Amino acid sequence: MLFLEHLDKYNNSIGQGSRSGYVALVSRYLITYLTKRTPLIRSIGSNLYKSRKKLLYTVLTGGYDQLNEIPPSLSRSKKWDFVCVTDNPSLSSDTWKIKLVGSEDGLDPVLLSRLYKLKNHLVDSGYDISIYMDANIRIRGDLDSFLSHALAPDCALGLLYHPFHSSLEQEVELCTRTCRGDPKLLEQQYHFYADQEKFSDSFPHINARLLIRRPGDRQIESLMETWFNQLLDWSKRDQMSFNYSLAQHPDVLPCYIPYWLFRVHFKKLDHI
Repeated sequence: MLFLEHLDKYNNSIGQGSRSGYVALVSRYLITYLTKRTPLIRSIGSNLYKSRKKLLYTVLTGGYDQLNEIPPSLSRSKKWDFVCVTDNPSLSSDTWKIKLVGSEDGLDPVLLSRLYKLKNHLVDSGYDISIYMDANIRIRGDLDSFLSHALAPDCALGLLYHPFHSSLEQEVELCTRTCRGDPKLLEQQYHFYADQEKFSDSFPHINARLLIRRPGDRQIESLMETWFNQLLDWSKRDQMSFNYSLAQHPDVLPCYIPYWLFRVHFKKLDHI
């Protein structure tokens, strides 16, 4: 099962690698899955970050997606702000604050979107916690509850386990099969990491449609800079280069979010 592969990688990445550590992780995952899928149980402990100043933001460039409005009950919250970063001067919203940006250094719409997605400090200065989500995602759950169960108190970076594969090699195969990038460039990037850099791909593979970060963390900012530079050098597919970038920053210890928890609180829509 895929989640077992993720947990095995996570167990090794945090320096345990022992059978007992792996069994403990699997047990904790299953207990969480079986209990916290129930709304009443999820509501317990959902106030962990309720008093913090929080931002949820998305990026919409090049007319790639349409903007989904925030649910009315959430849009009136005093503890959350909602910002859409866009290059479209005609975009308006009843529930999002619009942050209009121009192209930085001649970046195309995809890289402009990645710039603000990865370099969260360009958007979330002054907040305690920020969540980035892709523009084709709709909120359908309580954000405070999600955040309380997704981000540990001592963690500065929250990432989604990928729901369909667990390795960089599988990412390359998927992108090639579905025409998500130049196949030759993807193959070159993979072999550069694996053969020249001796990258072992030992971290859980992520889905980058949602990122949780604590603004002002210098180690996270440095990691995001490394990650974005990989997009300038190689494929614009950010999931291709995250784990390689993470390996360059061994002091950063992400916490990983089960994908079922994402599905409870968010719904991914098709791109327009």
